[in-house]
Amino acid sequence: MKSSSTVSRMVSTRAATVRRKGVTWAAVVAVGFALSACAATPSDTREGRLLKLADDVDQRGDHATAAAMYERALEQGEPSAELLIRLGNARLAAGEPEAAAQAFRQALADDLELAPALLGLGTAQLRLGEPQGALRSLSRAAPELDSVAAWSRLGAAQALAGHPGRSVEAFARAARLEPRDLDVQANLALAESLAGDDAKAIAGMRRVVDSPLAEARHYRNLILVLVLGGQREEARRVEIPDLPASRRESLIASAERIAALPSAAARAQALGMAQASAARE
Repeated sequence: MKSSSTVSRMVSTRAATVRRKGVTWAAVVAVGFALSACAATPSDTREGRLLKLADDVDQRGDHATAAAMYERALEQGEPSAELLIRLGNARLAAGEPEAAAQAFRQALADDLELAPALLGLGTAQLRLGEPQGALRSLSRAAPELDSVAAWSRLGAAQALAGHPGRSVEAFARAARLEPRDLDVQANLALAESLAGDDAKAIAGMRRVVDSPLAEARHYRNLILVLVLGGQREEARRVEIPDLPASRRESLIASAERIAALPSAAARAQALGMAQASAARE
């Protein structure tokens, strides 16, 4: 079995590549972020050929089939943390967070500090609606991996656990890693809004939509932080490219319902934070 530091380095390298794709608030826990690509497996054995085929299938998006192939590989050889992490991430991507959590826990059996497995477990716990468990896992994983996805998922867990100030800190770490990524900056602005720092959140989202690379989702986030900050009339003046005025009014009404919720944790849940932590393809 590979050591914790070896597996962590391999996954951190993959995470650095994924950072450049950006991380969206609305997908912080979806699993487009594929940590399943660990070290290359020798392909001159039956198990090696099966793993290579499983990796190819996973990359093509057939995650359920890939998971079944990883399970077959586990049956054929000695279980390894690397393979269990691949299985866990395939299960996450296939929409099976409970089964994924089981795989990640198995990967942690011999090393409770294995950061890639902790990241996967924390992601599964977020999707299962277990923010406190996710917080425990991700608080250990994020400093070790130091990736946009890891800090963003920790930010989501902090928000859902009712710690908006700490959520801002985590999202700010993600933003420092990718200062030019509009999605990462939008994540930070939304976290600031949840924490009650409306002026900073609005200013941050205005900078995002001022970019020629801004997309419709960024304008929607601007409307959201304006409404959460009590600037409903200003939100009505936001023009979203290719979006009818009636749709804008619907977004404002939805934002008003979120603003009326009694706590930052409830607002985080309504924002879809439990679906918030993976990279955009």
